[in-house]
Amino acid sequence: MSRITVFGATGLTGRLVVKHALAQGHEVVALVRDPARLTPESSGLNVIGGSPLSKVDVHRCVQGADAVIHCLGIGGKGDGKPTTLISDSVRLVLEAMQSHGVPRIVCMSNVGAGDSGSWFANRFVIPLFLRWLLPIIEDKNRMEALLRASSIEWISVRLPSIVEGPDTPLRVSADGRGLGLSISAESTARFLLQQVGSREYLRSAPSISN
Repeated sequence: MSRITVFGATGLTGRLVVKHALAQGHEVVALVRDPARLTPESSGLNVIGGSPLSKVDVHRCVQGADAVIHCLGIGGKGDGKPTTLISDSVRLVLEAMQSHGVPRIVCMSNVGAGDSGSWFANRFVIPLFLRWLLPIIEDKNRMEALLRASSIEWISVRLPSIVEGPDTPLRVSADGRGLGLSISAESTARFLLQQVGSREYLRSAPSISN
């Protein structure tokens, strides 16, 4: 079993990543701003209070890990303003992983990053009807550029709208085309955890949906 560091462990998907990782016998270290939001229900879970933008806190959580799953998000639709939260956090995480010899990171990204998805969605739907997504996608593009420039083993999982619901079969696309409009958090968590030990999508950015 592995020791997995999880960022964004109090979010809809992050909570399920922690839950299923523990159920599979992994040890989990979760960095959260408010430890009271993630009550340890297993001796395998170590909750550390801190900031994903603090170099000291990030190093403390990454040290000794076998892999990192980065589920951090801005929450909901954000405020529509430019953000660097995800890319700034991933930059610190990659530096810490290099320093401590942690080999692999699995990151949550968005369909639309790297021009994935349909031309119609990227040139018409998002700019006109989903403008709040643009700064999020721009930050995910910066994040993916950091991953590509790193020597760390990485997988960036591009996702549509994440909703509550059961784990159901996935569609996987290399370019984000031919996908559904949503994916359940359960299915997302399962796929993210699978990438900890799989080489199938290593150093690539698969898009997935239900």
